[in-house]
Amino acid sequence: MELEKEVFHHVGIDWWLEEVKLLIQPWWEIDSHNVRHMVLVKPAKVIEVDQKSVRSILGLLETESWPTYQMSSMDLLIWNCRGAGNDRFRRNLRELVQMHKPDMLILMETKVELNSMGMFFNNLGYTASTHVDPIERSGGIWLLWIPSLLNVQVNEASSQMITTTISRQEYPEWILAAIYASSNPRMQDELWKELDNIAQNLQAPWMKLLNQI
Repeated sequence: MELEKEVFHHVGIDWWLEEVKLLIQPWWEIDSHNVRHMVLVKPAKVIEVDQKSVRSILGLLETESWPTYQMSSMDLLIWNCRGAGNDRFRRNLRELVQMHKPDMLILMETKVELNSMGMFFNNLGYTASTHVDPIERSGGIWLLWIPSLLNVQVNEASSQMITTTISRQEYPEWILAAIYASSNPRMQDELWKELDNIAQNLQAPWMKLLNQI
């Protein structure tokens, strides 16, 4: 059986204490209708090591209890959907939203224009968006979010990348770059130069989500 290249990721952001090293493990889920290739992202270090690091940062002794923080994470759903707008896409996205309740959706390789899907996303609660539509059914990057939960400022957008500044009350600002890299070597070179220029002038935390055609 040839496995599909459709991928979705669910990412929860909770800690801003130090650089996080992640272990990425692919697996496949097969049911009577679909073959889903998913990626499990989890801490690369065992929890005891992470707890020791966090205790050191917070100045806690090993005998002290953990402080209670009422922190709400920001959840992202990133999906290389390989075409939006069909019934299968709508059904699967509704299921994912109901299951994970993400604050923001990042959809890549949409192959259709966002204006054809406006009411569908509004009914799911994602009433704010920015996007780069595909060129002749090739590519497409959509970012959709619930405006009551976070503020999103679009910094720049191109056929390969949308860069935004994310802010929420009582949280520091950070930069999110949704990248759909072309397989064309010349366009890739342009993208890497653009990313390097951004990095040279960036002070805030930066999260890059990369997918390649």
